[in-house]
Amino acid sequence: MINPPPFPVSISELSESFLSDAVGEEVSEFKAERIGEDRGMLGEIFKLKISFRDESRKPLILVAKFAALREETLAIAKRGHTHERELRSYSELLSSAPVSVPQFIGSWYNEETAEFVLLQEMIVADTSVDQIAGLSEKQARLVIAEMAKLHAFWWNDPKLETLSWLPRLDDERRRTNLTAITRNGWEHLAKLLDGEISLSSIDKTGEDLAAQVDEMLCRTAQFPSTFIHSDLRADNLLFSPNGESVALIDWQGSCIAPPVFDFTYFLIQSLTIENRKCLEKDLLKFYAEELERSGLKISFENLKEVYESSLLYSFAIACSIPLINDPAIPRVRELGIAMGTRSIQVLKDYGQI
Repeated sequence: MINPPPFPVSISELSESFLSDAVGEEVSEFKAERIGEDRGMLGEIFKLKISFRDESRKPLILVAKFAALREETLAIAKRGHTHERELRSYSELLSSAPVSVPQFIGSWYNEETAEFVLLQEMIVADTSVDQIAGLSEKQARLVIAEMAKLHAFWWNDPKLETLSWLPRLDDERRRTNLTAITRNGWEHLAKLLDGEISLSSIDKTGEDLAAQVDEMLCRTAQFPSTFIHSDLRADNLLFSPNGESVALIDWQGSCIAPPVFDFTYFLIQSLTIENRKCLEKDLLKFYAEELERSGLKISFENLKEVYESSLLYSFAIACSIPLINDPAIPRVRELGIAMGTRSIQVLKDYGQI
């Protein structure tokens, strides 16, 4: 269930009384610590340590996620309804799906402003995992197995078509948002990439590239679809300290799309260029095997066709990094460079740019 306003729209407005109502027990105090600021997320995230009036109760650790109040970030959220999608994904779809996600505590949303707050479980994770460094093959296989369970579970489910808040790839809201991101973000991304990768072969403007993104979305949407995450990259994954499990977070991009759309973006953005080139065929075969293990059989040839059709999406998301985050933060800059170079290189490899 998503609750309406009023609610705290920033950490400075969060109070003990609000948390007491949310968790159903009287809170005496809480401490907040900002996390994930340099991870390219469309929001502000805090770790909360909550203490109770009943001193026999152990402190509770939760995560609070708020809308980032930067003007461009809120504009993107309004165009794409990204905040609403994340909240509804948790409250309406993920609780019944065989995929590991943080436990949902509660959510509040303002349709007019796109402001929100999400409270959820704090998962203890391996903090050494780094998208910029890239995942290992073992880690990649763990994520692929998890996404395959999600994709097979919702494959061609008629319920998805009844959810007006969950867009298809060719939904006007999604097309408008992603083309605007590409159009407005390409110039900023190109500045980040200056000296990092050759851009001499790219003689297109942001407008030209936005048109290509629009065509890609409409073309790829014609393939049979399922419920996908659409921002599956290492910074949105929580690996257990023992490396045996992984949880998926940050569902603001959730949509209806061909299952391999998730795989394509994940592979490009979560592996180094060298590892992606070396492993992409084997990992695509592994993905097909994991889908079949969950009851969904799709030929390797079909998966490969959609894989190649989906490559440009990764570039569009790379264009968003300097728009929704501050490139003056060193890791944000490094993340933008990594995402941009990986996106452009795979397009070069397949002769698409």
